[in-house]
Amino acid sequence: MEQKPKNTIAEESTTDAPQNDETPDAEKKINEKKTKKEKKQKNKNEKKPASPESKTRAILIAIIAVSACLLCVSIIGMAGAASRAKQPQSAAETTTAAPIAAEGNAVGTPQQNTAGGTSSATPGQNANVSQQPAANVPLTQEDAEWLTLFNNAVNQLKTDGPSFTKSKQTKTEDIQLSNRLAQSYVSVAKDKYLSDETVKTDVTKGDTASAVKVVSPDGASYVSALTMSDVQSLTHTTDANGNSVVRITMADVTNPDTGGPFGKIFQFMTVDDVMNVYAPDMGATVDRANVAVSYSGCYAEAVISPSGKLVSYQTYVYAHMILKSAKISIVTTDLDATLVSNTSYTNIVW
Repeated sequence: MEQKPKNTIAEESTTDAPQNDETPDAEKKINEKKTKKEKKQKNKNEKKPASPESKTRAILIAIIAVSACLLCVSIIGMAGAASRAKQPQSAAETTTAAPIAAEGNAVGTPQQNTAGGTSSATPGQNANVSQQPAANVPLTQEDAEWLTLFNNAVNQLKTDGPSFTKSKQTKTEDIQLSNRLAQSYVSVAKDKYLSDETVKTDVTKGDTASAVKVVSPDGASYVSALTMSDVQSLTHTTDANGNSVVRITMADVTNPDTGGPFGKIFQFMTVDDVMNVYAPDMGATVDRANVAVSYSGCYAEAVISPSGKLVSYQTYVYAHMILKSAKISIVTTDLDATLVSNTSYTNIVW
């Protein structure tokens, strides 16, 4: 009966045990709530907008970065341009400016087409250019082709034997004598020395011997033996009939000789002609050193069909002649005269 209190104590111990088991669970829940609250606060802090100072700093950094990139691109581009500038031109860029044929050799030979005739009369692409020749214009590869075409076409007058009509007009535009006493000799000078005249000559088909004699240069086997170095300028146009019109203009020259460029295309008056023919014919004497015959604006022009055949041909020669201290009979005088010669070859039939 005295052991009853022990049982009470045991029951009390049993009752208190559950209370001790609930304490860890409560602490765990408190810790979990605390952790969630810290995470929530951290998320709020991360979403908080940046301050104006931070934004300004970020913009400045971006601008500096972009500027640096642009500077690098610019430097690379300049270096590339400098490298390209040092490189030599390609062959296509350096071919067209130099003369093609050497002095004294005629430019080119006739090219044959599939029909066996001469080549087409349209070398190059642009045939519509000004007829007015410009001084000192460098001749090009295309000009060389046009000069070849010109030479081939006009030389046919002497080699291929077409029939044609030659018309030559020589006119004295001005004549001056410094000595008044010599004025009476003006008519003599015009008649024997500087006469105006028009001469027409017909050449029949196949008569190449006559053609060689009457087509300038008279007696030469060619009509034109010009090279690139002989020519001052060349122009080419297309007429209403589709023919090519090629004009060769020669450089101004004083006292040319027959062995020079003028002798390769024109029949003209030389100093020897003045000394040996014209002056003696009019009874005048003059020192060779006092004779000057200057030529300016002289040209030759050919109209050529698309098949390369000559349609018409003409030459223009403008001469200014000066004789100093020429003696005519008993009078000594200076003579200044201007002569113009126009020669055309038309009615060409092949």
